[in-house]
Amino acid sequence: MRTMITGLLLAGLAVALATPSDAARRRHGTYYYSGGYSHSSASARKQQNAWAYNHPGHYYEADSNAFPVGSAGWWEMKRLEGSGGRVR
Repeated sequence: MRTMITGLLLAGLAVALATPSDAARRRHGTYYYSGGYSHSSASARKQQNAWAYNHPGHYYEADSNAFPVGSAGWWEMKRLEGSGGRVR
């Protein structure tokens, strides 16, 4: 009886080690990175401006109203316009 149980356990272990696990297949799947925060409530114009600001060589409007509020480009334009909210 003990030999039979040991044999079944060894056979089950061999089958488990021979088949690939689901985690290994998922780990090497395609991963998409958006490159930053999503401004889903922003208009298409503002989203395009935010994208172009972060990719050198692409055109973007130099106006804080053309960027999603709180984005890196928005803060930079506010700084350049002199209306960053700080008293100087």
